[in-house]
Amino acid sequence: MTDQARIPLFPLGVVLFPQSRIPLHIFEDRYKKLIDEAVQSNSIFGINYVEEDRLHSVGCAAHVVEVTERHPDGEIDVVTEGDRRYEVVELEQNGPDQLSYAIVRWLDDVVEERDEKLTDETIELFNELTRIAYKGSIDPLDESIWAMPEKLPSFKIAQKSGLEAPQRQALLSITSENERLTMLHNFLAQLLPKVKEIETINDLIRNDGYIVTWNKGGKDAPSEDEL
Repeated sequence: MTDQARIPLFPLGVVLFPQSRIPLHIFEDRYKKLIDEAVQSNSIFGINYVEEDRLHSVGCAAHVVEVTERHPDGEIDVVTEGDRRYEVVELEQNGPDQLSYAIVRWLDDVVEERDEKLTDETIELFNELTRIAYKGSIDPLDESIWAMPEKLPSFKIAQKSGLEAPQRQALLSITSENERLTMLHNFLAQLLPKVKEIETINDLIRNDGYIVTWNKGGKDAPSEDEL
């Protein structure tokens, strides 16, 4: 792939990461045309985060992996997947009802040695979050796989870590995996105590105001006379 390309843009209020997926509901004619062309030619388009009418220059190329529904009124439901990051070099301003195009420069990470300790700790923090907050609805990361040098666990972790859109955009723009992992490590280390506190409150609610600290039926369980 060359260093630059001309691609159509789909400005959105979300941030797409490489190898992550987001569902989209397409209702504007210009974007229905974009999606149809992307499906027919298996081509890419760019998703850039728009914040208060500001188009952030760093975005992520996407392709359509599935058309989930075509509605009678012509609207389309699709699932898109992130490919490669880029930075907008030149934006072509078109009319309000026309697609926008941009010349983009592809972004790659700097060459660096992965911080193994940082990687392991960040994955552990994320897995603890999945256990407490998601309760098995998403799978924890397998450290033996995601700690491998060719993997980029930062983008995988960022998808389900509760980052707000500006934080996600900042992470997308970073070209160092170690720097992204540092950002996520700090964020998760601050988030987890708050999540645990909420879980404790939920335990209190579920147990009528009492924190159950024994194993039911175990040797430490109180007898009926003690209750």
